[in-house]
Amino acid sequence: MRLREGVKEAVIRHAEACLPDECCGLLAVDAVGRIRFVYPLTNADPSPTTCTIAPEEPFAALRHAERHGWEIGGVFHSHPKGPPELSEVDLAQPHDPDWIHVVVGFVPEPAVRAWRIRGGEPAEVPILA
Repeated sequence: MRLREGVKEAVIRHAEACLPDECCGLLAVDAVGRIRFVYPLTNADPSPTTCTIAPEEPFAALRHAERHGWEIGGVFHSHPKGPPELSEVDLAQPHDPDWIHVVVGFVPEPAVRAWRIRGGEPAEVPILA
């Protein structure tokens, strides 16, 4: 998967702005599944170990995406005290098997990885330069 220029940077910036808590947001994808836009959202329950998207925010992101011919096709969040891997808490959540899950980790240094979750099992999606 290729991240459009600015997507990775936007996700990292939002994660840094939310420190020491986790950040969260949605990802818009185009018809072929490329991430086209990042929607930084509010963590309704600020915590360094969990995130919950504020319930009033996703609708505006959905409307914006639809106006551009995209759809919401993924989520992102951060792990302020860990690597960019899915945690047991992440895997215990309900998932759309077609969605991409982008995780920003700060240990040992800021990094971004992408995943799909099918049948409760994570599979890394390589991010190409």
